[in-house]
Amino acid sequence: MSISLFDLGLVAAVYVFVILVIAVSELLRKRLNLGAYTTRRAIHLLAGDAILSIPFFSNVVYPLLLPIGMGLMTGLSLATRKESFLTQTMVDEKRYSRVHAYGPVFYIISIGVLLLAFWSQKPIVMAATMIMAWGDGAASAITPSLRKRHVHPFSDKSLEGSTMMFVFAFLGALVSYLIATSTGIIYASYGSVMMLCALGAFVGTVAEALTLGPIRPFDNFTVPFASALVLYLATPFAL
Repeated sequence: MSISLFDLGLVAAVYVFVILVIAVSELLRKRLNLGAYTTRRAIHLLAGDAILSIPFFSNVVYPLLLPIGMGLMTGLSLATRKESFLTQTMVDEKRYSRVHAYGPVFYIISIGVLLLAFWSQKPIVMAATMIMAWGDGAASAITPSLRKRHVHPFSDKSLEGSTMMFVFAFLGALVSYLIATSTGIIYASYGSVMMLCALGAFVGTVAEALTLGPIRPFDNFTVPFASALVLYLATPFAL
């Protein structure tokens, strides 16, 4: 494989975007006295958008440099317990357990796994990541501010949170498929796209609601992997 300067430039641009998201979140955290929970949700929502760049990469090796590099930086920061802008912005030790604090690392690992498993079907990688980024991110960010919540009978998660999760997961998947069709990596009717987005969002929402007890910190695995699997199974029938 010959080295592509365009791909390397795109990798650098995505790194700049993600680091800017984290840096701006840290700046706002300090200026506005925000909690790490708030900035963690903002990063969850925005950093995942970088996955929308993958239709422009020529080989999976290049986008894999992103989760590998970000995963190493984040993992080392958390493991060494050093006060870096990464840990200050993304780790809320008052709210999360030690395992849950590693959520950003799980988030990054899941993107790497999706890239390797579904590179030949890039829209699935994009949609599953955006379902996790927008769906889970928006639900966690918005739901706590609601005055009334109807809690599920089997957990402390709420119907309102699951509804929010589904709506934003659907929108995230829709953006992914619209970009995929506009760049020509797939050809699909509007109806097929809507069906796939709704199905992926629904399964992701159910996976998030059922990620309870000892596996609760691992929703960054269960949500995208469940969504990706159902999209993979449904794609031959929809497209």
